[in-house]
Amino acid sequence: MNKFFSLVLLLFLVALTACGGGATAPPPDDTAPQPPTAVSPSQADSADQSLQDLERAVQANPSLDGYFELGNAYSRQGQLSKARSAYEEALKINPNHTGSLSNLGVVYYQTGEFEKAIIKFKKVLAVDNQDAATHYLYGATLLQMGNHREAEEHFEAALKIDPVLPEAHFGMGTLYWQTGRIDEAITEFETFLAGPPAQDPRARSQAEQILKQLRAQK
Repeated sequence: MNKFFSLVLLLFLVALTACGGGATAPPPDDTAPQPPTAVSPSQADSADQSLQDLERAVQANPSLDGYFELGNAYSRQGQLSKARSAYEEALKINPNHTGSLSNLGVVYYQTGEFEKAIIKFKKVLAVDNQDAATHYLYGATLLQMGNHREAEEHFEAALKIDPVLPEAHFGMGTLYWQTGRIDEAITEFETFLAGPPAQDPRARSQAEQILKQLRAQK
């Protein structure tokens, strides 16, 4: 199951919510994700051609995997409406396909439809409650909704299943930051920085910026 797209998206959206509790959020320029590396025209043309080839392949031979990969391709290009449609087509073939459910949940998250996102993540966990990545995604959505207690439960569940999942440590650190639990937030961000890299390389610099501010508050 491919959740690469999901984890990358929510990692930074979670960080941008960190303005509650007793903590003071860094200035917007410090917390916002950095722009992606510029893509050359030849790279863009290649990506467009690959997407067109995938679209034609799926039209000629519709399949679960084809729609799922097409949804991921649209998602990477920010075409969320088309991504939603592709994941929905995949789910018509297999309503319990956890990758499509999870990534469709992220699309709903991206469009601010948090309750719909929660429904998809719940369904994933009903199929596989040991899915650490989806516990993280569920927690991230709850955090965005201001439900700190349940968000913490899902981050804890993710880390119980996968103790080194970097995104879950990042999410937990952000939750502690939001709720003014500075010492615990520092510990989580330090653990994040000492562990395996997150799927998005920008996470490290963002965690370092947050940690610097947290230490200055002590």
